Amino acid sequence: MVGRKRAFTLVELLVVIAIIGILIALLLPAVQAAREAARRAQCTNHLKQLGLAMHNHHSTYKHLPHGTYNYIDSTFSTPAPYNNMQDRRCWMHDTLPFMEQVPLFQRFQEYMKTNPSALGFPELDTVISTLMCPSDPIGPKLHTFWGGIGTPTQGFSGNYVVCAGSGFFNDSSNSNESSANLNGLFFAVSKVRIGDILDGTSNTAMASELILSPDTDSHDIRGRYHNPAHGGVLFSTLYPPNNMIPDHFNWCATNPVKRAPCQWIGTEMYVSARSYHPGGVNLCLADGSVRFVSENVDQVVFQALGSRDGGEVPGEY
Repeated sequence: MVGRKRAFTLVELLVVIAIIGILIALLLPAVQAAREAARRAQCTNHLKQLGLAMHNHHSTYKHLPHGTYNYIDSTFSTPAPYNNMQDRRCWMHDTLPFMEQVPLFQRFQEYMKTNPSALGFPELDTVISTLMCPSDPIGPKLHTFWGGIGTPTQGFSGNYVVCAGSGFFNDSSNSNESSANLNGLFFAVSKVRIGDILDGTSNTAMASELILSPDTDSHDIRGRYHNPAHGGVLFSTLYPPNNMIPDHFNWCATNPVKRAPCQWIGTEMYVSARSYHPGGVNLCLADGSVRFVSENVDQVVFQALGSRDGGEVPGEY
């Protein structure tokens, strides 16, 4: 008698497939959480590098970099010594040599000697990995709605922005000059020194994150380092992280990503800190340390972190 070959029945095969599917479903969230934890750790490291670059700039020049070289939301009405120039530089350019980008910085400096605007720098699409958060799927953002000055793009947009203060970038009168007198560490032609941080460096925000929005039917220049004149390289602690209140900002996309709402408006401007990290954002303090701040942080506490000399005691966050 010939022996029968043993094999799986269809029912047994379906049961095994179902068990494998259940195991994958149980395992996938854990894998995704582990990947996000790694991305968040890398993001934290990038902010620490940025904080160190700021301190190295301070050690060299005895002040922190300018927030922007233009009055915010202005390109022609600029303060001395940059009068009547579409300068469009910001803190990013000043920190390049302290982020292991010395050759790029030197070429940029040479370019600016004979050209009026950073928006025409031929290498403005150079990606600087230190300024990218790996959790943002849009980064590195290089495509823009239209180009710069003689270039096909307005350049690299990154995820890290610096703190202008706890309020608006300009006042209700839409005075450009008001953007040069804010209560944070970085604003129009700011030259803040560590000694000016009366609230303490461990109680004052230096840098945080934003979510990039693609240029689809218009420009969204949040995070656009070579065109920062409208304040897109700054943030305010006016509202808690990851809030869904639209940013007040000129030149933002009319169809932004859901987590980065924006209202095109030139008065009482602000940009909020946002990230794809579940539950909050990374925040670099003026002492160079990085803390994770919950999106449920008390609004008054978060506002207190934005000012350098308000006399507030932030409390737990």
